[in-house]
Amino acid sequence: MSKIVSLTKWHHTGVSVSDLSAALTFYREGFGFEPVFEALDMSDLIQSITGIPGLRADLVQCSSPVSETVLELIQFRNIPSDYQGAAPVEPGRSHVALLVSNLDEAIAEILAAGGELIGQVTEFSEGRAAYLSDPAGYVVELEEAQPNGNT
Repeated sequence: MSKIVSLTKWHHTGVSVSDLSAALTFYREGFGFEPVFEALDMSDLIQSITGIPGLRADLVQCSSPVSETVLELIQFRNIPSDYQGAAPVEPGRSHVALLVSNLDEAIAEILAAGGELIGQVTEFSEGRAAYLSDPAGYVVELEEAQPNGNT
């Protein structure tokens, strides 16, 4: 039996949306979420982590009024019409992002437990990350925790 991945934090829950502006308004006005990070027109990084050539995305990460877990709203563009993969790019799909102390070891453990790597390990300004799917197809993003505890 494989060992348990060493998690350090539940970082965010990502929700794929069809209209980023409308979703942001909904979560701000309805629940009090406030934007803390924005990345517009992502291309190379989002293509790498999803494994989908030509994909683009806009995202906003929001702080919660009741939790340290971040809400990530992400609008993908240029999704191939015949896309059948596991990456959570269609509106309504979601993923959780968990921080791990060693990304390579965590990926090996998840693969041994029946998970699958989606796309590639990708180097973001905050650190390395990867999308993996569980045996049922739900996506978990693993992010390598930085030594100072931030991502």
